Amino acid sequence: AAAPKSSRDAAAILAGEPAPAPKIPRPAGDPFLYFVQVGAFSSADDAEQQRAKLALQGFGAKISEREQGGRTIHRVRLGPFDGQAEAAAQQERLKGLGLDAALVRQERN
Repeated sequence: AAAPKSSRDAAAILAGEPAPAPKIPRPAGDPFLYFVQVGAFSSADDAEQQRAKLALQGFGAKISEREQGGRTIHRVRLGPFDGQAEAAAQQERLKGLGLDAALVRQERN
């Protein structure tokens, strides 16, 4: 039986060079990053309480601030996710726990 062919050349293998890291496929042509928002609060303390509740349930949420109508809004979000399907799966997990979760997309920079 023939040995499987390697995509690396023999000189690289003999020199002990590491194999290139596998590329994680990104949805082709998707110009967006996706987030799951689990709350928007006028109070930083309320946002931190929501983030802490999510942490206790195993979710790594972050708080970001945005100026809206002359007020600062503290958004609690999971992500970013490269694909909509991954974000939607997290959204469903949160909804299954009785949490209100919205899918948000943002243009890649």
